[in-house]
Amino acid sequence: MIELNRHIEILLLDNDCVIIPNFGGFTAHYVEARKDEKDNTFLPPMRTIGFNPKLTLNDSLLAQSYVEVYDISYPDAVARIADEVRELRQHLEFEGQYELNDIGILKLNSNGAYEFDPCSAGILTPSLYALSYFEFDTISPSERPALTTATATTHDEVLATASENTSQDETLTAENAPLTGALTSRSAIIWRNVAIGFAAFIAFLLIPAPLANNNGQLTTAEVNTKLLEYITPKDVTIGQEQVEANIKRLQTKPDKPFETKTNNTQQRPKQEGFTIVLASKVSKKNAYAYVSDLQKRGFKDARVWLKKRHNKVVYGLYNTHTEAYNALNKLNDSKEFAEAWVMKN
Repeated sequence: MIELNRHIEILLLDNDCVIIPNFGGFTAHYVEARKDEKDNTFLPPMRTIGFNPKLTLNDSLLAQSYVEVYDISYPDAVARIADEVRELRQHLEFEGQYELNDIGILKLNSNGAYEFDPCSAGILTPSLYALSYFEFDTISPSERPALTTATATTHDEVLATASENTSQDETLTAENAPLTGALTSRSAIIWRNVAIGFAAFIAFLLIPAPLANNNGQLTTAEVNTKLLEYITPKDVTIGQEQVEANIKRLQTKPDKPFETKTNNTQQRPKQEGFTIVLASKVSKKNAYAYVSDLQKRGFKDARVWLKKRHNKVVYGLYNTHTEAYNALNKLNDSKEFAEAWVMKN
């Protein structure tokens, strides 16, 4: 059963290129929002996919996905991918094409070369999810004169209505002038009274009242501490004596040195980077024994990589994928590194 499309679709969420060893590579490209002149629709941005048959070098990305999903070793993952590629070639030879769900259709032309038709909806991209197209009709030249005439007529009607409203307002203003003057005078009187009352209230608040001048002596309040002495425990009130006694007791005891144990084969804190895998799916006891043997033979960077599902024996920590492969090529002469592979830490 071919399951390459599932792994490729998931890997393209965080990567722009996924290579199938000895077959070809799928690359993702960003397409900006655009307008379709035929349908007068605006299409949202998307990520489309292409196929390059010249990208055949194994970059371990697809194999590492098989290792994590199926909990198998790296050599088993490479062999499984090779079997699926062989099955894919058979479909192309006998049927002429093969559809990778949600990715596109691979075709074999008459010249024996591969052709690829990507999925029209693009590949899954969380940042562009739920963006849809919309239609926006344009005005044709034949509709513009009619629209201009209708606009001019509407404009004249608006001006006529505005002039009528203005004349009516002037008439009402002239008729209601005496009433408006009376209302204005009454409002001024009301506001004046409110202002006088507010000023009197503010003066009452700001002017302090005279204090009574009595010659009586002020009594000083004392804090009654008897209640505190009653409820406070004795060991708190004599805390200084107990502290001194504890200091003397500690001085009479001999100091014992702290014993520290170190284990060079313990797992280091997880760091970002790439490492070389020497063994996979081994028990914790065997992993530590193997690392101890490697360190005795001069491989000081060997360590145990622990995980809930399975353990690994790894070597070194490198910043980039290229540095890890260069180090592996230098160590291929040793039998321990004959079947080693590189993985992301």
